[in-house]
Amino acid sequence: MRDNAVWETLSENQLSPQDRHAGLQRDLVVRLGSKIKQDELSTPVRVIEIHHFDPVPRRRPSRVSSKKTFRTDNGDYTLLIVTDLLELPAELIALFFRFRWQIELFFRWFKCILKCQHFLSLSQNGLAIQVYCALIASLLISLWSGHKVGKRTYEMLCLHMQGWASDQELEKHLESLKKKVETKQIS
Repeated sequence: MRDNAVWETLSENQLSPQDRHAGLQRDLVVRLGSKIKQDELSTPVRVIEIHHFDPVPRRRPSRVSSKKTFRTDNGDYTLLIVTDLLELPAELIALFFRFRWQIELFFRWFKCILKCQHFLSLSQNGLAIQVYCALIASLLISLWSGHKVGKRTYEMLCLHMQGWASDQELEKHLESLKKKVETKQIS
C-alpha cells in the first residue's frame, strides 16, 4: 500500500517477540478510505507495517516513493501490507511477502516449463493432483537425465507421448543432456 493512504484505526494488535524479530513495527485493524469512501469497503482489513533492510545492494537500487518526490538509494525502508487475513499471525504474513518472488518463480516454472497453463479441474483435489503429477514428472526427468527440466526436454517428452517422436529420438535428446552435464562437470 502507498504511504499516503488514509484509514481509520479500529484496533492495534500486540506484537510478539517473533513479530519484532521479523521486522514488524505495527499491526493494525483498520477501515480503509476517507470518510466519503469508507462505506464502499464493508469489511475491516489489516495493515502490517514492516521495516525492511536489504544489506545486499540491488542492480536497481533507487526506489520512488508513492508521492514521487524523492528517490532512496538504500535498502532501508518501510512497507505497508494490507490483507484480509485477520486471524493469521503477522509474522507469517511478513514471511509470505518476503518470499513472494520465489512463489512467482514457481508458478512461472509451472506454467512455462511444464506447460500447465490451464488447470484441468477447479476442485482443490483436482488442482492438487495436477500439481503433484507435474512435480513428479519433473523430478523423474531430472533424476533420469541428470539435468534440470527445460522447455526442450519437456517438449520432446510431449512429442514422444503424442507419437510424433520415436524412442530413439527421445533417447538421443536425453543423451545429449547427459553429455552437456558431463562436459560442465569436467570444465
